[in-house]
Amino acid sequence: MSPRRRTAPARLAALALACVLAPAPHPAAAQDCGSVVIPTGIGISAGADITSFNPLLANSLYNTAAAGMMFEGLIWINGRTLQIDWPRSLATSITPSANGEVYDVKLRPWHWSDGVPVTADDVAYTFNLIKALGPSYAGYGAGGMPDIVQSLTVLGPEEFRVTLKRPVNPQWYIYNGLSLLLPLPRHAWSRFTLDQIFQSQSEPGFFQVVDGPLRPQRLDIGQDLVMTPNPRWEGPPLHLSRLVWKFVEGDGAALQQVESGELDMANAPMGLWNAVQHLPGIRLISLPPGLSYDEIELNLRNPRAAFFRDVRVRQAMADAMNQREMIALIDHGHGQEIRAPIPPQPPTYLPPAMQAGQYPVGYDPQKAISLLQQAGFSRGPDGIMRRQGQRLSFTYLSLAGNAGSAQMTVMVQDYLRRVGIEMKVREIEFNQLVALLNNPHGDWEAAGLGETISAYPTGEDLFGTGAFANAGGYSDPEMDRLIAQSTDQPGLQGLYDYATYASAQQPVIFMPVGSATILARARIRGVEDFVDPVYNYYPDKLYCPEAAAP
Repeated sequence: MSPRRRTAPARLAALALACVLAPAPHPAAAQDCGSVVIPTGIGISAGADITSFNPLLANSLYNTAAAGMMFEGLIWINGRTLQIDWPRSLATSITPSANGEVYDVKLRPWHWSDGVPVTADDVAYTFNLIKALGPSYAGYGAGGMPDIVQSLTVLGPEEFRVTLKRPVNPQWYIYNGLSLLLPLPRHAWSRFTLDQIFQSQSEPGFFQVVDGPLRPQRLDIGQDLVMTPNPRWEGPPLHLSRLVWKFVEGDGAALQQVESGELDMANAPMGLWNAVQHLPGIRLISLPPGLSYDEIELNLRNPRAAFFRDVRVRQAMADAMNQREMIALIDHGHGQEIRAPIPPQPPTYLPPAMQAGQYPVGYDPQKAISLLQQAGFSRGPDGIMRRQGQRLSFTYLSLAGNAGSAQMTVMVQDYLRRVGIEMKVREIEFNQLVALLNNPHGDWEAAGLGETISAYPTGEDLFGTGAFANAGGYSDPEMDRLIAQSTDQPGLQGLYDYATYASAQQPVIFMPVGSATILARARIRGVEDFVDPVYNYYPDKLYCPEAAAP
């Protein structure tokens, strides 16, 4: 439906973008590609400008993608199993206490780009920054951070201990909370004030001390970001001299630039699916589904759309959506239906009933009409439902420049009108939309967005009362209780109960998500491994069969 929002540096740090420590299996003939030029959002959705390099302040996947190539995270999640891959993680072990209250962490030897060792002091520095930032921290509240932490104690250069204020589900805290403590270079940053760090988040010169594979060389807002290899990176070798993120507006422009050679790869525009099947010198590479979903976010604070507060209205909207038809027509069959906050693939954390296809909502227009009638609505002369003189009508903010998003918007508009709901559409740029959603006093009514979720997909950051990513102001005591159950009690039952209730509540209207297909020029190989289902990026996977021209 739209480009991806964040949801927090947990999707950056906990998923450890580009944290590949084992040698990459390139053919012996792999050569240097020279400059590799790609659009933002590759493998995800239509891109937007990168505006921040600071992983604590990144509020979109485009920003976290850049920061994730600069700073390593504690743990690396296998995107196909959603389990920790320890040989590829900066942490070598995490040992929780029996009640999930204390966590001892050991780090592998690692170095910053200036040769200084990465230590537990850097982790403690990150934690202190998170506390100082407070609600300005982009991941505030995810994994309970930082308020759930009683203390962080450095036990040695490569070991630290985190003590929480109460016992919790260890798997939840490791995946969603502890993982946020990616080391940041204390020796390079500590001479700056918090305000200086905040004001420098878009300045490449501030971010020359990194421990990931790349560092920023130049950023031109509206044009591109140029990154170059970290010469001291201790991971596998890179086969490129520059990675250029080009800020491209619109599917058509990206396609034209792949054809002309200006871009080495781009997302295949679903609106031009037939046209891109047999382009000379260009390969189509299908990726597995990502850990994400599209959504219609609803502003429950806005009195003009107070009808969204009625769960029957939200359920009716969900029941009106023919998700299977959307996937067939928009994504050419490459996608998955989403009716809960946990995508069906991989099924690692999906409730058993949902694995069997049983959800509280589903495509049923007659049920949708009945729900609206139960809520006191009846059709007016124009076919739109009314209650106490108010038409069931709202304005929807749609992302500009994406043909697939535009097609889905038209289909959603039609599905809703069939059951008596009017959806008016206004196009908006991605960064403008993010600014609106981050304003708790914004007067928007509904918006199309994509949401990425944590590798352990509880909802404390999404649907908890006052949660940082809860832009629509959803609040429900039972949801809060079930979220707390999923985070506090060991085992998966709490997670199952939360997902089932969220599916029935539809705090946002969960929408299908397409699987990405990439157009790649013949000179670039390893594209299928460049991005994975949890949106880790691996620049070391890219190589060229022949050396780039000097």
